[in-house]
This record gives sequence, structure tokens and C-alpha cells, in this order.
Amino acid sequence: MFENIESATPERYWLLWASLRGIVLGVACFFPAFFLSLLIAIPWSKHYWAGEGQAVLGGMAISFYFGIACAIAAAVYTLRRAIRSNRAQAAIRGSE
Repeated sequence: MFENIESATPERYWLLWASLRGIVLGVACFFPAFFLSLLIAIPWSKHYWAGEGQAVLGGMAISFYFGIACAIAAAVYTLRRAIRSNRAQAAIRGSE
């Protein structure tokens, strides 16, 4: 019954956990990047498209794409860091 107890450890699914952590961190980084970039993008868009009633939408679009870019960068960074850490642990285990 307990002969395959080691197969249930999270070490076996490290890539899945690293991917989920990267996605969650990416989503968590989207919102601060979106709202902080609104502080710059909305006044810029009102200045650039002076007189337009919907100039704010241009600033929101720019902030949305900036938030997406930050989310992707955070997810990729987290995943690359997890892969690098796993390779280092595998090298240590292999040398023992």
C-alpha cells in the first residue's frame, strides 16, 4: 500500500508548481503595474489627444498592455528561477 509513497511528493511535480507560482505572481503583478501606469498614461493621453472626450481610453489601453507585459515578465522570471534552482539541486544530488 505504501510502496510508492515517494511518488506523491511535490518534488515530482516541481514544474507544475513552478508554473502555477509563475502564473499567480504574474496575475499579482498585473494589477499594480496597471494602476501605477495609469498615473502616467491618463495625463499623457489627455495632453496628446487634447479635446477628445475619450482620450482616457487611450491611456487605459496603454496601461493594460503595460500590465500584461509586466505580468509576462514576472511569470517568465519566476519560471526561469525555478528551473535554474532545480538544475542546481539535481547537480548536487548527482554528485553525491
